Amino acid sequence: MPNGPQDRQEAAEAGVVIRVQAMQRSGSYVAAAVVIVAVVAAVAWVLTTQPQAFPGLQTVGLYKFKAMPVGADGPLKECVVCHSVETGGPLRVGPPLHGIVGARKARTEWYGYSTALRKAEGNWTEADLDKFLTSPSKFLPGTSKTLIGIPDAKQRADIIAALKKAP
Repeated sequence: MPNGPQDRQEAAEAGVVIRVQAMQRSGSYVAAAVVIVAVVAAVAWVLTTQPQAFPGLQTVGLYKFKAMPVGADGPLKECVVCHSVETGGPLRVGPPLHGIVGARKARTEWYGYSTALRKAEGNWTEADLDKFLTSPSKFLPGTSKTLIGIPDAKQRADIIAALKKAP
């Protein structure tokens, strides 16, 4: 029991401190509950909402294009993801492949070829393309081509034939 005004004052201050601490703790619990509810609502929204389809996109395997690239419907379907194959085709990540058979290696001035390919001499022959498509890193050690290689000889021959006929 408080005996004097000073004791009462100290008791009152202690009570205020306890009440403030309790209110702070309650506020923390409320804030945590609000965050949990928001996270659960966001997860539920993501799981129940279907992504909007982009009108006009065309699909080739895993790839989606605004306009179907030339060559996407044949043996060049994996090539056209990075390269255009038609005359005056759009610029893509890799250099254009139109007219590549018989063309000088590393012929495109704007493309950042690997040092290995820039130093390679001569023109692309069908035999060179076949070796390159089989294993780019064995044909040109140090190349930056990310293609692992195409082990199937018929698939490589079809790609080279399609490159020769590309519009």
